[in-house]
Formats: sequence, structure tokens, C-alpha cells
Amino acid sequence: MSGQTQGAQQVVTERLMAKAHLLLESRRPAEALPLLDRLHHLAEVPAPAREARAIALLAMGRFGDAIGAAGEALDALPGSAALLQIRGRAHLAMGHDIEALDDAAAAVMADSASNDAKGLMAEALMKVGKPDEAIFLAWRVAQALPDDMQAHLRLAQAFIMAGRHVAAEELLAMLEARAPRLGQPVALRAQNKLLMNDAAEAERMTRAALDRGLAEASVHSILAHALVAQSRLPEAGVHFRAAARLAPHDAYLAHLASASEGGTPERASDAYVASVFDGYAGRFEAELLSLGYRVPGLIRLAVERWLAETGQSAIPGPVLDLGCGTGLVGVALLGLTEAGLCGVDISRNMITQTRAKGIYTELHQAEFSAALASIETRFALVAAADLFCYFGDLTEPLQAAAARLADAGVMMFSVELAPEASGWHLGDSGRYRHSLAYVNSALRDAGLSAVSIAPEPLRQNAGDWVGGLFVIARRLVC
Repeated sequence: MSGQTQGAQQVVTERLMAKAHLLLESRRPAEALPLLDRLHHLAEVPAPAREARAIALLAMGRFGDAIGAAGEALDALPGSAALLQIRGRAHLAMGHDIEALDDAAAAVMADSASNDAKGLMAEALMKVGKPDEAIFLAWRVAQALPDDMQAHLRLAQAFIMAGRHVAAEELLAMLEARAPRLGQPVALRAQNKLLMNDAAEAERMTRAALDRGLAEASVHSILAHALVAQSRLPEAGVHFRAAARLAPHDAYLAHLASASEGGTPERASDAYVASVFDGYAGRFEAELLSLGYRVPGLIRLAVERWLAETGQSAIPGPVLDLGCGTGLVGVALLGLTEAGLCGVDISRNMITQTRAKGIYTELHQAEFSAALASIETRFALVAAADLFCYFGDLTEPLQAAAARLADAGVMMFSVELAPEASGWHLGDSGRYRHSLAYVNSALRDAGLSAVSIAPEPLRQNAGDWVGGLFVIARRLVC
């Protein structure tokens, strides 16, 4: 290439870069991307163009493409803190929390003065269930950026996750006073009150915010949860529906809005279940145990009876724990399993909690059906504690679970009990309930035979016991 041609290309490159940067600064990434794509096809792609392209893809919500673009750019600029942050944020948006934490940590190491990198690492630490470590980094960022509202809100979230509710209340009260027209501080403050078991105060705060014109999805959502906590379900439905309208892409709110309207989707969406339990993982066990959660204990008692009847000292084969959560069933079965314990859960944060117990030989973070399709083992026991309350029609999930049973295998699971005439329905809580007649019918359709179906209280809710069925089944023998 002649010097004149090289000079002309350099001019074109600089003009395209300048225009792309202006578009990115104006928050118009979709217009910037075609210009950056043109530069991407050059024989020697300028490093700033690689980074700008990754930024554009991230801003457009094309997170998988942003991860790939940032990775390519890192090949040319290894150790770039800016690129590591871009890739980390894309991983975080896709729920790849461990990968996000790895990139954030690498970015902090590459640029220890970067508050953005520290903030990203704090967010990733919260996602993987390490709020105490997140507090350290979030506090340092907030101290360095005293006027940055998001930095202080991040610190408040870490306080809440770590159970430091008094510290969170003090910080959020200050932030709300500083920015009374902003919905985030009041929504977080009300959420904190809910976690402190003060639903009435959470209701007062959110209603006051709505009266000030802060009609945001988060405010309506927390108000709805405060009303649910006070057993005022019809009122809660109004605010779940309002929140869902204001955040139309939020699967969690969409499911609860549907439940409040009497909607009948056949199952809760994967996004809803993952969202619930990723956010719940850190306090899951403490809250369930405080509600007298009985299902893992029911499974242990049933297994002990089974072993006594057959004269065996341990379950005669591997065990599959579907919707394993934080591993409460695994804990309940300690001493009764010798051939392996496999857990499946859609929530990455739940799997992290389970792995820390060190009692499962195999763990899969995956959607129920996808996990079962990838597992070839046949199991002596398939357990599903509190899983089927996220399914309406049970035939397909029961068929999929039954396919993993060994010839003499046993399945044990719980469902919340619905009136006989209803078959199954979605309750206001966002959980499905099933009648005895429907469970019997679904078992037959799935090729299973009921050994026993016993009415059992499952756990407490608002001071009352939630009625359920505890089911033991085997494969039908033709």
C-alpha cells in the first residue's frame, strides 16, 4: 500500500472513530455500531475501535456479542482494565456471575485506582453471595465518590444482603433526604424494612413515595410485597400489575402480575424462578427454617421407613435432588446415601450455597428439563422438595423425572394443596397448587404409581400452616 493510500485510510479511520465516539457519548450505540463494524474489517483494526465496538454491543443489550468483542479486543490488549470491565458487565447481565467476578477482579488488579472496577467487583460479589466482601469495596468507592448516588445505593444493597439492616436504614434515609424525587432509595429502604419484618412501615414509605409522584416499578413492587406480608392479596395485585406495566420485560413481575389476575400459564418462567432464588439464596435457609419448613424432614422419615422395610442400611443407588436449592434435602439424607448425590437447580447462587456444603457429588446449574435431558444416570431416589409449586401442569415434569428412575427406584415430592374442584391453579403468591385428584391423574399420565399420598403441613405463612401433599411414587409395572 502506498503512503498516499495509507494516509487516506488513516483519515477515514479517524473520521469514523470520531463520529462513532460522538454517537456513543450521545447514547446512540445502534448508529455507532455500523461505523465500528466497517473499521472491524480492516486488516489492522485500531485498538480503540475494538473497545468502542464492545461498548456499543454492551449498550445495545447484545451481551453475548459484547463478551466476544471484548475477548477479541483483549487478545490485542491483554490486561486492559476497561475491556475486562466491559466483558465483566456483559457476563453479569447474562447471569454469568463467576465469570463476571473473575473479570472484575482482574480489572481491579490491572487498575487498582479504578472505582468503576471496584464497583463492578462489589456487584459481582453480591451476586455470588459474598455481601461482606462486597461491603469493603462498595464502601471504598462510596468514600471516593461522595456525590455518586449509584455508589451509595450499591453500598446500601450490600448492607441489606449482609443483614446489616440498621446500617442500611441510616444510609438510605440520608440518600432519600438528599434525592426525594428518586425512587431507588425509597424502594430499597422499604425493602429493608420488609426484611426487618416491618411490613406496615414498608407500606407507609412506598405509599408516601407514590403520593410524591414516584410511580416507579420498584416502588409498586415493594408495596405489593408489603401488602402480601400483611395478607392483603387483592390490594397487592393492583400494585404487582402496575409494576409489571412499568417494567414490561421483567419476568419476575410479569409472573406475579399474572398470578394476581388469575392467569393460568402452565408453569413459572425460568427467568422468574432464577430471579427469585438468585436474590433469595443468602437468606433462604434461615427464612425457611424459621417458617418450620418440613419437606426435607418428611423425605428423611420416608427414606428411613423404606430402608427399614427392605432391610437396607442406605439408599440402594444414587440420589437425584431436583430443585436442590441450598442443599437442605442433602443435609437431611446425611448418613443414608452411599452411591452419590446429584443436585439440580436453575439458580446459580443457590448452587454456590449448595457446593459450599461439600455433600453433593455432582451439581448442575440448569433449567429442570435441560438438566434431565443431559443426565444419563438412573437413580434409586428422585426427590423434589418444593419444586412443583412452580409448575401447573405436572405431566411433563413428572414424565421427565420418572425417566431418570432406576427399575426399583422411588420418587418423593411435595405439592401445595388446592381444593378438589380446581385441579391446579396459580395462587396469588405466584406458586401453583394441586388437588389430590389431579396429582393422582398426573402420576398415571406420567407412568407412575402412587405408593402413598399424605396430606401434610409444609411450612408456615403469615402465621398459618400451608397445606400440602407429600407423595411417594414408583414406576408403573406393566
